[in-house]
Amino acid sequence: MSNLDLNKLSAEELEELLAKKRDQQRREAEKKKAEYEASRHELVVNLAKRAKELSDQLQIFKDMSIKALEEFRHRAQQYGDIRSNSKGGFSLRDASGKYKVSYERNTISEYDERADLAEDLLRDFLGDMIKKRDAKAYEIITGLLERGKAGDYNPAAIAALLKMEDKYTDERWQKAMKLFKESFNTRLISMNVSFFEKDSMDKDRLIGLTFSSLPVSNIKINSHE
Repeated sequence: MSNLDLNKLSAEELEELLAKKRDQQRREAEKKKAEYEASRHELVVNLAKRAKELSDQLQIFKDMSIKALEEFRHRAQQYGDIRSNSKGGFSLRDASGKYKVSYERNTISEYDERADLAEDLLRDFLGDMIKKRDAKAYEIITGLLERGKAGDYNPAAIAALLKMEDKYTDERWQKAMKLFKESFNTRLISMNVSFFEKDSMDKDRLIGLTFSSLPVSNIKINSHE
């Protein structure tokens, strides 16, 4: 091809030669594209499958850890190391103090529709019997009934209200106290376990179980690429 004298070729032959060259370039480009896409596909599939395997293993490990810690919670409550009515988490250390396991139990305190009935009874009673007779008590109690931005009762405020259960004998007051007690519920919304190991400075270092918490080591990355 390099010894070909283009001056001796006709226009038709030149066109045919150019068409063959373009076809060769197209096929080479398609081959490179196919190789690139195959490489991309293999990379994504291999990494994603491995990630899925690790995710499944982590799920099994998390379930196993929580089950073991819940079983230990029951044992610790019987031993008196944890309050029997405790809803929160706890931390444990091994005998040497090198390792620590922290168990987190996040709960939310809420009131059902019976609390609304209780509030109606209280406000009826307060407006009828207390507002004019004891303005200070009226102000304190209505303040305890105030809700947050989300429209929820403040558990601490309702607990303070219930401490005044014996303050009045009116049927509406007593019924409201009973409804507030019955409407209260603590719901477990999440559980998590964290693991720590003492470092050379005798500080607890988190044992990372997520990519973001793990350091990148022995890999050189060219930031200019």
